[in-house]
Amino acid sequence: MNQNVNHKDTKTQRTNGTNGNVDVNLSFRSSCLCVLVVLPFMSGCAFGRLQPGLTKEGAAVAVAAPTVDEARRLAVRDALDLFIAPGSSASVAIAETFSGRASEFTGRTRFKKGRGVIELRFAKLLIALDKEGLLRPAGFTSREPRVLLLVSEPQGILDLGVGPAADALRRGLYAYGMTGIDGRDQLNNFLAKGKDPAALAAGAARLGADWMVVAAASASAEFDPVTGTWRGRASLLADQYAVAGVVPLDQTQSDASVLDVSSAAARGKALDRVGEETASKVAAAITRARGGRSEGAVFAVGGYDPQRLKALLAALRGVEGVAGAYLGLWRGDEQSVILRVFMAGLKIDDLAARLLRRDPSLTLLSVETESGRLSIEFPEREK
Repeated sequence: MNQNVNHKDTKTQRTNGTNGNVDVNLSFRSSCLCVLVVLPFMSGCAFGRLQPGLTKEGAAVAVAAPTVDEARRLAVRDALDLFIAPGSSASVAIAETFSGRASEFTGRTRFKKGRGVIELRFAKLLIALDKEGLLRPAGFTSREPRVLLLVSEPQGILDLGVGPAADALRRGLYAYGMTGIDGRDQLNNFLAKGKDPAALAAGAARLGADWMVVAAASASAEFDPVTGTWRGRASLLADQYAVAGVVPLDQTQSDASVLDVSSAAARGKALDRVGEETASKVAAAITRARGGRSEGAVFAVGGYDPQRLKALLAALRGVEGVAGAYLGLWRGDEQSVILRVFMAGLKIDDLAARLLRRDPSLTLLSVETESGRLSIEFPEREK
C-alpha cells in the first residue's frame, strides 16, 4: 500500500532540496578548542586539492585541532552520533575506542597550522560498528536474514543463468536489510534439484539460508503499431517458506507492464519490475514471521546537513516502539539519505504519525506499509 500524503494543512512547506553550498557547524568542543564543519555540496573532493564536501567514501570535513591525529579523532568521534545513540556510558566507551582507531575510518587529509580537511569513510565505519554488534539493538538478530531465491525465468533472457527478475528480487531484498542468495547462480553451488520443498529447504540450509522463495516468472511482448513501441508484460508467482521446518509463509503474485522500443528490453524491464515488487512482499512476510520485530527505512530528502540528521535521528530514537536508528546510506548527488530504523511492535505508518508529532517541521511524502518505508522532506533552510 502506497499512501501519498500532502500535508498542506500543517505549517510546513516542502523544499526542492537544491540549495547551494551549505556551511554547517557540527560541534564545538571547548576542551580542545576545535570546530568541526561540513560543507556538503562543494565540489572538488574527487580530484585535485581536497575540499570540504561529499566524497565517494563519505564526507570531507573541515577541522580545527592541535594536531592532525587529534583532528582525525575528533572527526570520527563527532560522526559516531549518526550511527550510535549518544549520551550513555556505552556510547562514551564506543567513542573512545573508535576515535582511537581514527586512521581506519579517515582517508585523505589536508592539514596545516592547526586547521585542515579530513575525509571520513562512512562505509568502513558502518562495517566496523556492525562487526562489533553495535548497530543492532538487543533482541534483533545480529545477522541479516538470508533468503534463498529459486526463480524460474524465460531461458532466452537469462544472463549466465541469472534472470532480471531474480536479480531485481535480490537487490530489492538488500534494500530491506536482507541477503538474497540466487540458487540459479552457479557460483553459489546450490545442488538440490526438483520441486520438493523439503529437499530444496535442505539445500537452502546448507547454504545458511533462513528463508526460501520458489518462484516462476513469465514474460511476453506485444508490438503497438500506433506508438511504434513494444509493451512488455511480466508476472511472478512466488511461494515463500521458512527453511526450518519447511513452513509455508505466503504466496504472492506480482504483475508489471513496461513500454520500450525493443521487445527484449521491454520484457527484461517488466521482469525487473516484478522482481522489485516481489521483494517488498517477501520482506513484509519475513518481518511478520519474526514476531513483530522489524526493520524500516526512512528516506529523508534535502537532509545532508549533519545537524539536521542528528536531530532527526534523535527524534526517531525517542519514538516509543523504536529500539534504534542509524544512518544507513547517503546520496550526495540527490541530497538525500536513508536511515535504518529498528521497531518493536510498531508499524511504519504509526512511526510516521509519531515522528511528525515530534517534529512538525517535516513534510511526509509517502508511506509504504508493505515494505516498511516512509519518505519525508526537510523544510527549506532559512537564508
